[in-house]
Amino acid sequence: MLETPQFSPGLEGVPIAESAVSLVEGEAGRLTYRGYSIEDLTGDEGTFEEIVALLYDGELPDKARMEEMQVLFERERRLTDEQIELARMAAVGTHPMFALQSAVATLGPPDNDFERKVDTVVERGQSLIAKVGHLVGVIAQAAEGRSYEGPREGESHARMLVRMVTGKEPSELEVRVMDALLILQADHSAGNASTFTARVVASTKSEPEAVVSAAIGALSGPAHGGANEGSLRLFQQIGDPIKAEQEISRLLDDKFKIPGFGHRVYHVKDPRSKVIQRLADEVIEDGTQAADHYQIALTVEKVATDRLGDRGLFPNVDLFSGCVFEAIGIPIDFFTPLFAASRTAGWMVNMQEQWESGNRIFRPRQIYVGSAPRDFVTIDDR
Repeated sequence: MLETPQFSPGLEGVPIAESAVSLVEGEAGRLTYRGYSIEDLTGDEGTFEEIVALLYDGELPDKARMEEMQVLFERERRLTDEQIELARMAAVGTHPMFALQSAVATLGPPDNDFERKVDTVVERGQSLIAKVGHLVGVIAQAAEGRSYEGPREGESHARMLVRMVTGKEPSELEVRVMDALLILQADHSAGNASTFTARVVASTKSEPEAVVSAAIGALSGPAHGGANEGSLRLFQQIGDPIKAEQEISRLLDDKFKIPGFGHRVYHVKDPRSKVIQRLADEVIEDGTQAADHYQIALTVEKVATDRLGDRGLFPNVDLFSGCVFEAIGIPIDFFTPLFAASRTAGWMVNMQEQWESGNRIFRPRQIYVGSAPRDFVTIDDR
């Protein structure tokens, strides 16, 4: 008799890949990219281009490599007029994440045979990292009824995103904050839902655009990337910081799952949330709506930690990130698309790793709990 395989809901505890890109240490509350702490990488001088180079190269880039990355981003983020128009059309009448998912798919080549082009996995991946950010800006402009104004010569990825998404010229502080937000969300191990999706789709020998489009679909869910939207919408609903403690207590009594609180891996406070709070202290101005929402977030942290901390539930990156996005003028519907623009780096580096590992297609088993074999009954005898 065959032994029934052990079932692990959500594949919890089941290793799905070997990876050298990032390490999430849940008990220690530590996140590193290629061995470097997220706290150090998000310092005042850190840029998204630097992190893309680090994730691909395995080492911190020198000045010459940084110049190469700037040239690469400026060259590869270009879109055709047709691609821009398709993205603008997709932005009308649907959530920006769905518009982005469809727009990324239209970047795909006329053929569909990546196996014979696998030696381009790095170039194609880096090109997509640049292009997805551009697409987010295109969709933001169309969603607000603005005309298209694309990337500028010499403009960093972070500056381009703030300017295109908000429609205003960003300050140096806003650009630095955007760089930090992009760095924070660039990767989070191979096991998170969207990166695992990217690995699964890559294992079928799909084109990079199909990999990213599928991963965006996974990221769009409120249990994953959409939690930053959910947390700020909750703060908007509460409205007054004075009411926050009572309202959060009531929600917890009703077993409501607070967006941005708790994590499948971290059983202490998410190290990314500590970085976000540092950014919040720098960029959120007193007397603003973002300041009120941040005060509500801090109350959520206090009340929910008191109630749930003994169960290993603490704030994750999404509890505070929405407040910081809001402070630099990002519309709430674009929190998760910007997350996607950042995480494309992790998805594409993981795609490279998937191919380098031998790229065996993912084919896990199921445990069948349905009917035993039985005789078919014709419709007249049913």
